[in-house]
Amino acid sequence: MERKNAAYEWSKIREGEVTLLVPSQAIAQKEPPKFPAFFNPAAKFNRDISILIYRNYIDQSRKNISFVDSMCGLGARGVRVGKEIPQIQKVVFNDYDMISAQTAKVNTIINNVYHKSDFYTSEICSFLSSRVNFDNRATIIDLDPFGTPAPFLDCILRAVENDGMISITATDTAVLQGVYPRVCYRKYYGIPLRTRYSLEIGTRLLLSCTSLVASRLDLYINPIFAHSYRNYIRIYCKVSKSNYLANKISDKLGYILHCFECGYRELMKKSPSEINCPLCQKKMRMGGPLWISHIFEKNVILKILTGILESETRMTQESNLGKLDMNPNKRFFEIASRELDHIPYHYNSDEFGKLMKNSTHPLSKIIDKLIIDGYNASPTIFSSTGFKTEANLREIKSSLSNL
Repeated sequence: MERKNAAYEWSKIREGEVTLLVPSQAIAQKEPPKFPAFFNPAAKFNRDISILIYRNYIDQSRKNISFVDSMCGLGARGVRVGKEIPQIQKVVFNDYDMISAQTAKVNTIINNVYHKSDFYTSEICSFLSSRVNFDNRATIIDLDPFGTPAPFLDCILRAVENDGMISITATDTAVLQGVYPRVCYRKYYGIPLRTRYSLEIGTRLLLSCTSLVASRLDLYINPIFAHSYRNYIRIYCKVSKSNYLANKISDKLGYILHCFECGYRELMKKSPSEINCPLCQKKMRMGGPLWISHIFEKNVILKILTGILESETRMTQESNLGKLDMNPNKRFFEIASRELDHIPYHYNSDEFGKLMKNSTHPLSKIIDKLIIDGYNASPTIFSSTGFKTEANLREIKSSLSNL
């Protein structure tokens, strides 16, 4: 009752191409409050990435394109979709909290997208089952809960149309990174590992779990993009109806073996029995099953980069200020376009300074040396100091010993 009767201050902020009405406390406090409506200003980058992926994934010839913001909060993502992606004809907002839903409605009015918006205040699975029914499935559905998305995976997969997209956020990163392995196994059907590349393992565990739930429904997911940062993991997947592909889901899943003594890591297609590290002979630990195939649709990434480059060129010509600063989104997707995303783990440059008892070499120098020595290598979006390579640990050490 105190929350309902309390007076809250509101502020207007600019994000992307929209103006949002948000609680003043959300932009003043380090931890955004959940009341009167939740808004996280630090998630702007997350929402920027969403807009770019949605915009470049949509088939321009497709009709009746709809977007569902299933846990909308004050509607930041949905309002931006409605405003910044004109191809989307309908945006559906749902939030169990009445104040959040009403704030979302106000934000659609402020940004002139109210005419193509619908609003609901239902529990998410009830909403997806009753409102987005078999005759009215959505093209894109976003799921961004507090904590785990695991209880809602069935609902979102049933509500998306054939060859549509789902985007899912998990903020229980402690679980997916191995702090609570029993909870992770219970919720995501996989064993995590607490390593320097745990965020990537957690991302692939979320993909694996989603693919297994989908296969039970005779559906197949194809990752379009996946990324993680600090307290969240986010995946974007195309969902297709196919018994044939659902039967082959095991081809996309596997296990990582990691030696916590020397850092050796290896991919295994099938669950192994006890196995010792080939380098130091210590017992290795297993993580998985997790998604071990590609996690990026490179064609979508190239479309995004082309659009960013065209926008930068146009702005430079109009501003008369010379070359503009590097767009952080451009740098992010440039790394993703080069990443060896079929490799389900990465190394960190400072690992080898410790292993080889010398100074840490710059990341670019390490990657260039591996390529010169005949190994495929790339940076990774999962770590600013991380790199991926098809060389194993022994081969990497041998290559870097000559630097």
